[in-house]
Amino acid sequence: MQLTGNISLNRFEWADKTARHLIRKYYQKAKPVHYDVGAGQNSLVKQLAAETANGYSFDLLPFDESIEQWDIEKSLPYNYQPADIVTFLEIVEHLNNPWACIKNISAAMAPGGFLVLTTPNPSWSTSRVSLLFKGFLTCFTQSDLDLNHHVFVAWPHILQKLLADNGLEIIEYVTLDGPTRLFGGGLKLSQFIIQFPARLIKIIIEKKDPTAMGMSYGIVARKIGGTT
Repeated sequence: MQLTGNISLNRFEWADKTARHLIRKYYQKAKPVHYDVGAGQNSLVKQLAAETANGYSFDLLPFDESIEQWDIEKSLPYNYQPADIVTFLEIVEHLNNPWACIKNISAAMAPGGFLVLTTPNPSWSTSRVSLLFKGFLTCFTQSDLDLNHHVFVAWPHILQKLLADNGLEIIEYVTLDGPTRLFGGGLKLSQFIIQFPARLIKIIIEKKDPTAMGMSYGIVARKIGGTT
């Protein structure tokens, strides 16, 4: 899978921008149906409401009544129009059964529809340094397991197979959150001796391998079997 870009946006900014781009490019004649799966506090459906025909927010544990309950290990329990665009941000790493979950999401999508997905980047330079010195990837420590239920490390090649097995073809793969900065961004004088050389190492890693740039990465995948 070929990296298509390094983006200095966070996951919410990138997903919003990407969804709007897809709408402008593919849904000029009729507005799309949008599902936000793992909606949190329901920001994306609200932001994109003017651009979509209908927007539905789902979560395993809904934040409020504007969000509907869906355990994605099971089929969609509602008789809604299939989704033309699904946003799925920082969820796949929490899944006990990712193949079953993605199968159910794909089944809820219209042919030719798009999945906009983000997940922590195991190739991130900070994760590589952490693995070298601590033995664990950043975002996949014991604490992340206990507090956040991070149980699935979505390496890009594994995610590509997960999506392909469920009828989804990747058309975009980008890293998010931007490159490591040598100065600023929390650099402390009291920790300069440790932080500065660590950042320098990360920058060198990112120069050699652009997939190491950014705490998260983003995927746009299209459901095979039709056009919009």
